[in-house]
Amino acid sequence: MKTNKPKALYVHVPFCDVICAYCDFTRVVTHPKLIEDYLYALAQEVKLYPDIDFETIYLGGGTPSALNSDQLTTLFEILKDYSHQVKEYTMEVNPESLTVEKAQLMVKYGINRVSFGVQSFNQDELVFMHRAHTIQMIRDGIKILRDAGIINISIDLIYALPKQTLDKWEYNLNQALSLDIDHISLYALTIEENAEFGRMKIKPIESEVEEQMYFTAIDFLKKYGFYRYEISNFTKSKPSMHNLHYWNYDDYIGLGPGAVSLYQHKRIENTKNLLYYSQFKFHGNIIDLSVDDEMFEFVMMGLRVRKGIELNRFKERVNQDIETVFRTAIDKGLQHHWLEIKDGYLRCTDDGYGLLHEILVEFMN
Repeated sequence: MKTNKPKALYVHVPFCDVICAYCDFTRVVTHPKLIEDYLYALAQEVKLYPDIDFETIYLGGGTPSALNSDQLTTLFEILKDYSHQVKEYTMEVNPESLTVEKAQLMVKYGINRVSFGVQSFNQDELVFMHRAHTIQMIRDGIKILRDAGIINISIDLIYALPKQTLDKWEYNLNQALSLDIDHISLYALTIEENAEFGRMKIKPIESEVEEQMYFTAIDFLKKYGFYRYEISNFTKSKPSMHNLHYWNYDDYIGLGPGAVSLYQHKRIENTKNLLYYSQFKFHGNIIDLSVDDEMFEFVMMGLRVRKGIELNRFKERVNQDIETVFRTAIDKGLQHHWLEIKDGYLRCTDDGYGLLHEILVEFMN
């Protein structure tokens, strides 16, 4: 099997000023000593992967913007040697922790895309989720970013909140459009067992309502020129290059506690324990992926994308022909008009896209 050079670098910054009630990611409340130890360890971990020219870097979290300007400068300096060839350099930012100084610093070090943690334009929903920002902070933040020169901005919205009505959801979509941004990611609320909502035994919304909200958003965004290029992601003209590396099943490196790498036919899962991480015990599980694992994962990721799976890339990556390996599943998908093969790609049809889970079950068999 072909070994690919990683094209994408993900860096997990696990610090937050406030922990959101729905979050189950690796995260801790900001503390100067913990941040200092984390940055020192990160500077060592990055040395495990010398001589890689990444196409994209993504700073996620946690809340990277929760770091102060000095801490951010240290973070950017650690990654500087890896960022020279980068085409897309994204940072997750929360409205309450963005300042003019931080935005200017981001631009100085090459950040050219921001994923802005909006989540909702209803203040009661923000309070319910333990988000620390106000609606005004969202608008102010977008202006700060644009004034600094960052115009490639994506926002996240969460739907299917308990007690959320369709009217409130449509209001959120309308407000998002009023910001005149290019990219919107939609996430249905999932009640994670270890998150606060899970401990509070919050009940999820009825699945029919969740579905209605999702399809409302699809129709609504399409009407205003947004293309759904992936199950949960919509853009007018700027898809996330970084996330496309994941969906196209390219190798990638993940740094920081809780981060994951796909590297040389292995899945490397970093420790989620910040203390272990700070002692340079970076890796938790290292899983050797079989050819079967990789072939199924390639399909699972690739069918999420509207464009689908490039047949030649599949063959190049695993040295097998997708139409031979998965003949039964593909034939069934074609017969039911769930799948189509067109212009060298295997993709879901409009009908099939809503049945992705059922389609993937066929590929598992």
